Amino acid sequence: MQIRCYRCGWSFALKKEEITFAVEALEESGGVHYDVRCQRCRHTNKISLEQLRKFAPRVEETEEGEERAEQETNEEEQNT
Repeated sequence: MQIRCYRCGWSFALKKEEITFAVEALEESGGVHYDVRCQRCRHTNKISLEQLRKFAPRVEETEEGEERAEQETNEEEQNT
């Protein structure tokens, strides 16, 4: 997720892990936005929870994909 600082205009990225952590933390605390500091000028930029959810990795799809892979592996082992 690309963020642009509102103060200096510097563009920087948030990693998927940080986005996932931010969404989980905001949902637990009931927060509305996540504060991200600009790496250049240290100004705090507020990112809304809705915006973070758009870029968060989908957990359900990942878990379903892992379950399918396990089932396919088990089927292959049974066939041999």
